[in-house]
Amino acid sequence: MHITFRHLWNNKLYSAINITGLAIGISCVILAVLYWQDERSYDTFHPPHLYRVTTTVKGETSGGTGQVQGPAFKESIPEITRSTRVMGGEIYGDVVGNDKALRLQFLFVDNSFFKTFSFPLLRGNAETVLKDIGSAVITESTALRYFNSTDVVGKLLHMDADPSAKRLGRPMMITGVVKDPPKNSSIRFDALFPISFLQLSFEDNSWESFYLGTYVTLQKDADPAAVMRKFDRIHPAKTAAVHYGLQRMTDIHLAPYGHHINNEESGVTDVSSPVYSYMFMGIACFILLMAGINFINISLANSLKRAKEVGVRKIIGGNRLQIIRQFLGESAVLCLLAFLIAILITYGVLPVFNQLTGKYIRLQDSLHPMLILSFAGILSAIILLTGLYPARILSNFKPTAVLYNSPKLSGRNLLGRSLVVVQFSLAVFLLIATLVYYSQMDFIRTKNLGYNPMQVIRTNISGDRDLTQVTDQFRRELSRVPSVESVSFGGERGGTADVILNGKTIPAVHSIIDENFLATLEIPLKTGHNLSSEKTGTAIVNEAFLKAAGLADPIGVQIKTDPYFDTIPKTIVGVVKDFHYGSLRESIQPLVMFKSNWYGGSIWLKFKKEEHAAALSGLQEVYAKILPQASFQYDFLHERNAKEYLQEAQWQQVIRIATFLSVFICSLGLFGLAHLSTRQRFKEIGVRKVLGASVQQIVALLAADFLKLVLIAFVIACPFAWIVMNNWLEDFAYRIHLGAGTFALAGGIAIVIAFAAVSIQSIAAAMTNPVRSLRSE
Repeated sequence: MHITFRHLWNNKLYSAINITGLAIGISCVILAVLYWQDERSYDTFHPPHLYRVTTTVKGETSGGTGQVQGPAFKESIPEITRSTRVMGGEIYGDVVGNDKALRLQFLFVDNSFFKTFSFPLLRGNAETVLKDIGSAVITESTALRYFNSTDVVGKLLHMDADPSAKRLGRPMMITGVVKDPPKNSSIRFDALFPISFLQLSFEDNSWESFYLGTYVTLQKDADPAAVMRKFDRIHPAKTAAVHYGLQRMTDIHLAPYGHHINNEESGVTDVSSPVYSYMFMGIACFILLMAGINFINISLANSLKRAKEVGVRKIIGGNRLQIIRQFLGESAVLCLLAFLIAILITYGVLPVFNQLTGKYIRLQDSLHPMLILSFAGILSAIILLTGLYPARILSNFKPTAVLYNSPKLSGRNLLGRSLVVVQFSLAVFLLIATLVYYSQMDFIRTKNLGYNPMQVIRTNISGDRDLTQVTDQFRRELSRVPSVESVSFGGERGGTADVILNGKTIPAVHSIIDENFLATLEIPLKTGHNLSSEKTGTAIVNEAFLKAAGLADPIGVQIKTDPYFDTIPKTIVGVVKDFHYGSLRESIQPLVMFKSNWYGGSIWLKFKKEEHAAALSGLQEVYAKILPQASFQYDFLHERNAKEYLQEAQWQQVIRIATFLSVFICSLGLFGLAHLSTRQRFKEIGVRKVLGASVQQIVALLAADFLKLVLIAFVIACPFAWIVMNNWLEDFAYRIHLGAGTFALAGGIAIVIAFAAVSIQSIAAAMTNPVRSLRSE
């Protein structure tokens, strides 16, 4: 080992390049493995044989059922040992306890909830904790927020704006405290209420409903496929259009249809896609591959310096296996040092990584025997992949050839050049991806939405209230706030509903607005006039509605909107230009806007320029005055819009960092190769200078070989980048178009970076005194 360490020290530059690149690559892989492990740890703390009942209607699969399926399946199928219903996930409400109003995330569940799931109770009896219709179980953190204690059983919670609480006629009593759901739980909540409490205001016996989750535990030896066949036989309609299935609890977080309809109502809020794990792992492996290519290339290029050493060792009796073992040992030392540095890098960047991915991973909590074994396997694979081939090449040197002749530069062989091409192909691919991501996100940020989201605050009137009375109070009070320019009241209902026009049915988004909505959001009228403050029975539609309805002259045409709002026929009095009320991933749908006396609850407040702090403070004071038992929640509209693309923004950051690391590692590799190349062509450079070659000519000569490889890499990377990024852009209804400029820019950046890395060594060699070069041998 003495020889190994001496050689590594004598080649400090190359060792440093290899260690730096490998440490970065290994750290990326460790982070990807930790992300992968965290994603697959979701819901593993629950009992085995726990499933969610799914519903498939006309090919669309949902994680929801209605209220009747769970009890019916439990009664009729003996393989089901436990069943519980869960409704919530995205249901929030204002709850007052100990004179504090907090906005809590609700779940409505059966009394069997704590026997079905593994959420440990800190206070209360799992058998009876949710048996009474007025009982409530809150999480540990919620108890501390209200009472600074978990000893809260028997204390009261008030929900003055909840329809079920109004019918109950008394406060809810805390009967238990549950430990906060772990970070890797798909089901999250602040408070649990009985299903029977929900049924005070909403009881449904329809088999055609799919808005809550039904979870069942099967016997150990039960066949899930046989249970699913029994589901369809129990359905009273026995229709071929509806099928029930089973989904393992541990599959929910990463399920193929994890984002489909009704997922939130089934209690599940933390869903993801396995694609993200694969992408992280793929990018990390790309970066590690680049570092490995550096290692192999520099080892091959450096082989000429080791040739005489190998020849002497063979002459004095060293065999091929001993030589391979020595060089593998040198690789192992570098890889082990890189691995230790990678652990330190991982520990240091983990907080930033967590912020970027929305995770809560801690390295010390993630270490377990299987993970340590995985890391050992990764280290062993890196040692073999980066050390075995160079060691084999070096051990093949023949003593007579290397002692009496000058072997050809191994850095110029086909394998070495191919590895450089592979390396830069990956870097160029990521460069193109970064530019496309940036261009699309900039397009989203700057696109004219058809309205002005700036200087607008969005909030809601929470709970079951007399909206006419409350909005009148808000309108009156906010008119006295000097910084407020205008206020509008209304609401939106998700999805589309049918509009009837001359016997024709048109699916359209229904939006409740008032006469101030268009002015507040600066939405231009194309024709007709605005809604009246007094008159009802009128509507405004958008251009997409006219196109879907085939209307050339819409003003005065009567339509019937969804009876959920009312059954009054409405007359179209105005048409607005199409505006993006949804995400740019979706095409603008037909839209109908009208007034409603009972539906709404949303407030849009436009404030005067540079007076957002005063407007927000004024709105908060008015809110507390009118709704003293409600928590004040708000968004600036432009920030609310930006949240629609949070995932894309996160991936833009990931790809940008990956691109920087890959280009940095490629540059390190080229720098090392260029250093070896110039040293081995030292005398040639001196001769050329004596014959009159300029510094620029010598630099161009030395850089030309490497730049040719970068150009080949660019040609290879372009079609793959176009396919992948064009496929990503197809998720957006409104998108940029991939043009040659983006690819040319990426290629130009790659060439400039490569030339800079190579020319540092080339310029130094070209400026060396030729006398010194000619005397070097």
